[in-house]
Amino acid sequence: MKSSFAEFPTLNFKITWRPFQLNPKMPKEGMDRNLYLETKFGGKENALKTYKSINEIGLKNNIHFQFEKIKKTPNSFASHKLLALANKFDKQTEVVETIFYSYFIEGVDIGNLNELIKISKQHKIFDKNTENYLVSSEDKKSLLGEESHARELGIQGVPCFIVNKEIVLFGAQDKDNFVNIFKSIVNDN
Repeated sequence: MKSSFAEFPTLNFKITWRPFQLNPKMPKEGMDRNLYLETKFGGKENALKTYKSINEIGLKNNIHFQFEKIKKTPNSFASHKLLALANKFDKQTEVVETIFYSYFIEGVDIGNLNELIKISKQHKIFDKNTENYLVSSEDKKSLLGEESHARELGIQGVPCFIVNKEIVLFGAQDKDNFVNIFKSIVNDN
């Protein structure tokens, strides 16, 4: 995506990552991945069919998803709290990239507090209050409110991209889709 931005030096890009849990009723400790796949998709084979297009788009964009490394489907709420914290340091994109890499490439349990603390330290946003914040109810109401608002707007899954507060893209997207949207914005101005 960054290379897409470079093609449009006259546009001012601001990326904000909003909270959205695919599984808001996920137990706090997460769930065995195979049980999750069986429950959500009716089995691993059906899940593989669903993930096929994600894999294809990922490969076209040099992302090599490693879904087979994921042993646990996490409760992602604490990772959303980490992103809220990262936003205060203007490091949201860097932190989310690490969260995504950790989960989708390395199979790390991103619901695990210790893993999130490692990520916060890696990005120099850790301090003595970080752990307490991640396990507290602070910001819970506002984060869940944002998620609820997204559902009210019709968002049912991730990824979902909202460009210029008016163009909505659902699902994994190829870089060319963004380039075309950015071109149309430049041409309209």
